[in-house]
Amino acid sequence: MMLRATVVWTAVAAGLSLALPGAASAAEHAIFLNAPAAAGSMVPKLAVQFQLKLRLPEGRGLARLLLDAGVSEGDAAEAARVAAGHLGAGSGGCQARVSVERSAAGVFSVVRVQLVTDARETVIERRGAELTISSDTPTRSAPRLV
Repeated sequence: MMLRATVVWTAVAAGLSLALPGAASAAEHAIFLNAPAAAGSMVPKLAVQFQLKLRLPEGRGLARLLLDAGVSEGDAAEAARVAAGHLGAGSGGCQARVSVERSAAGVFSVVRVQLVTDARETVIERRGAELTISSDTPTRSAPRLV
């Protein structure tokens, strides 16, 4: 009888030791490294781009509208210079969609200008440091199926 009681108590003791973790098995041995942050770390910035929809009924004044929107003087002047002759002056003007991005310094610069007149559609894009005409096509009179 004594042998049976010892076997039962041993089994119960073994079951308790498996169910409850002991202090020795719960210890962690983590190694912490002191890694100083770099002094010149990059500051996160937002990549922000806006689209302006402008109406030029007389085919003039693109530079003034861009300046009023906050675009830098150089970009506004260059966009107006490249767009000259494509603004529909004398023939009903044009609709302009201008994509503008803001730099980290808060300066707005022109990325893309799409000019749509009754006769033509002109796209001006930034290629490197300057704005150039990337396409100049006749406006479609019939709706396009996609």
